Amino acid sequence: MTRRDWLAATLVGVGVVLARLPFAARELWAWDSVLYARALEGGFHVGFDLDAQRPHAPGYILYVALADLFRRSGADASQALVVVSILASGLGAAALFLLARRFTSAPVAALAALGYALNPLAWMYGEIAYPYALLGALAVTLAGAFWWARHQADARATYLVSFAFGLVSGFRQDLLLLLGVLWLWTAWPRGPRAVAASGALVLGGIAVWLVPSAALSGGLVTYLQALGAQTDFVRTTYSVPAQGVDALSYNLRFTVYALAWGLLGFGVLLVGLLLTPVLAWLRAPSRIRAPRPEGPAAFFLAWLAPGLLFYVLVHIGEWGYVLSVLPGLYVLTAALTERLVRRVDPAGRRAWSVAGAALVLVPALLFVGTPQRFSAAAIASHDTALRARVDYVKRTFDAEQTVILAREDFLLVRYYLPRYRAWLYDPQPHGTEAAKRKRAMRTTAMVIFTDGLVPRQGLELRSVEVAPGIRLAYVPLEPGSVIEFYGNRYTVRERQ
Repeated sequence: MTRRDWLAATLVGVGVVLARLPFAARELWAWDSVLYARALEGGFHVGFDLDAQRPHAPGYILYVALADLFRRSGADASQALVVVSILASGLGAAALFLLARRFTSAPVAALAALGYALNPLAWMYGEIAYPYALLGALAVTLAGAFWWARHQADARATYLVSFAFGLVSGFRQDLLLLLGVLWLWTAWPRGPRAVAASGALVLGGIAVWLVPSAALSGGLVTYLQALGAQTDFVRTTYSVPAQGVDALSYNLRFTVYALAWGLLGFGVLLVGLLLTPVLAWLRAPSRIRAPRPEGPAAFFLAWLAPGLLFYVLVHIGEWGYVLSVLPGLYVLTAALTERLVRRVDPAGRRAWSVAGAALVLVPALLFVGTPQRFSAAAIASHDTALRARVDYVKRTFDAEQTVILAREDFLLVRYYLPRYRAWLYDPQPHGTEAAKRKRAMRTTAMVIFTDGLVPRQGLELRSVEVAPGIRLAYVPLEPGSVIEFYGNRYTVRERQ
C-alpha cells in the first residue's frame, strides 16, 4: 500500500462525509434509535423489559460511548447518533478503497468505494440515528485487517487483529457472529497454539466492553439473562427452525430485496462476472482449478457466507443488516472487474469508464432526486411527518383523555409524547393471531399514529392534514370503549 493510496482513501472518506452533511436526519429514526437515545440521556443499562432498556441487549456499549462524546460536545441525542453514522460512512468508504486496492487498480477500487458510499441504501443509513453504517464500516475494516494479518510472516499480526476483533465487537456484538469464520480463516494457518492464543486475545478484547456493560446493567448474571431472553425472543419469533417456511420466505425476500437495492447496477455486473467462470467450468471442468484456502475466493466466502446464511435462516429485521456484507460484495465486484478490464482493448476500456461512471452516478441521483424508499426525500419526509404529527397531537388532544395507537413507531411516540398513553399493537410477523382487545378507560379520542393501521369496519374515523401531504387520523371514543384488533385492522366493539 503506497502513500498515494492512503491519500486517495482519505479523500474518498472526507468526500463521503461532506456529501452526507446536507441530508442528515433531524429526528430519531425508529424503535432502536429511541433505545440508544435513552442510553445517552438516562445512562447505559441493558434490560429485557422494554421500560428498562437503555438500550436492548447486547447493548453496543462502545457505540453508545462514541455517540456520547458528541452529545457532551453540545449535540442532542439524535444529532450525536447521526454524527456517528456520517463519520462511519466516510470510514467505510475509505476502508473499502484500501481493501479493494489489494485486489485491483486504484481507479477500479475508487469506483467500488464510491459505488458503495453513493448507493441509496448505504447513503440513507449514513444519514440517520441507526448503527448500520457503523456495522458496514467495522465489517470492511476488520476484513481488511484479517487479510493483512493472514499474509504476514509474523504471528504477532494475528494476535493484534484478534484482540482488536474482540474489542471492536463492543460497537456491534453481532460482528463476532458475522466475522467469526473470517477470523478463524486468518488464525488457522498459524497452528493450534496460535489459534488458542488468538482466541484468548479475542476474549481479552471482549472483556474490555463486557465488564462495564455488565456492571452498568445490574451485574453479569442480570446482563446475561437479558441477553439470553433477547436471543430467545429473536429465535422463537423470526428464525426458520422455529417458524418454518413462513420465516424462510420472509427472510429470503427481505434479504434479496435489501441486497438488490444495496447493489443496483453493481449487482447485475457481479452476477455476470460470477456466471462467467461457472459457464467456463461447465464447458471444461478439468481446466478450472479449485480455489486455494489462502486465496481471495476463500476470503470472500468466509466473509460473506455466514452473514447471508444468518439473515436468511435466523433473522433480518432491518434493511441495514446487509451492510455487513455489502462492502465485501463491492470489493469482490472490483476484483472480478479488474480481471475483465485487463483483457479489453483501449476502446473497450473507454466504454468501461462510461459504464463505471453510470454505475456510481445513477444510484446517487436516485437518492438525491427521487422519493423512493432509500432517498433524501424519504429522510426529510420522515422528519417532517414525525414533527408535524407530534406538534398537532400536543396542540389538539388532552393527554389525560387521549390514547395513541402505534406499531413500529411506538417508542417514537413515547419519546416525543411522554405525557400521553400509547398502545403498542404489533402483530407477529408469521401466522395469524386471535383478536386482541383493550379497554379505553377515561378516553375520548384514539389517535392513529402509524400509517397502515386501518379500521376493520366503518367507524367515525376523522383525518386531518397536519402538513402538506401528511395526514393524521383519530377516532372519537366514549370512555370505556373496547378496541379490538385483527392483523393491521382495528374496530370499536362495544361502548359503556
